[in-house]
Amino acid sequence: MMNDRREIRQVEEDPVGLCRRCVHVQIVTSSRESQFYLCRLSHTDPAFPRYPRLPVLECAGFKRDDSDPVVR
Repeated sequence: MMNDRREIRQVEEDPVGLCRRCVHVQIVTSSRESQFYLCRLSHTDPAFPRYPRLPVLECAGFKRDDSDPVVR
């Protein structure tokens, strides 16, 4: 859960949102260099869309990627 106002503001300003910082994301790059954010939770739980509409500001499956370099 996000309690830090700085982090919340950063997610709101990010065109991708939470997906960019989530352990469940797989970034898929097309042959035309477009990037899509695949939610790997969608493989086992139909409640999660395969490619969620961005930006994702809230997600029950969000789990921070601890290797994420974003300031905490």
